[in-house]
Amino acid sequence: MRKLIEQHIAKLRDARHAPQEADALRDQLVERLYPTATARVRRVHQVAIPRHAPDWYFESELRRSGLWAMMERCYPTATAQSQ
Repeated sequence: MRKLIEQHIAKLRDARHAPQEADALRDQLVERLYPTATARVRRVHQVAIPRHAPDWYFESELRRSGLWAMMERCYPTATAQSQ
């Protein structure tokens, strides 16, 4: 662990002395994490949830989209907070 930290600190020192190399490394990292050449753009059709829809419909749409789990992590219920 100590060796990893020392290597990281050495890279930070090198980046301070040669910022253009650090920029090139950053560009490579971003390019590898977010490849733009392989991503396809596709058309998405979204329909708004009607205002008169019941609560269960709204909840089911959130669960279907995966946002329900994210909301539970961000805003835990009172029962989950007490555990």
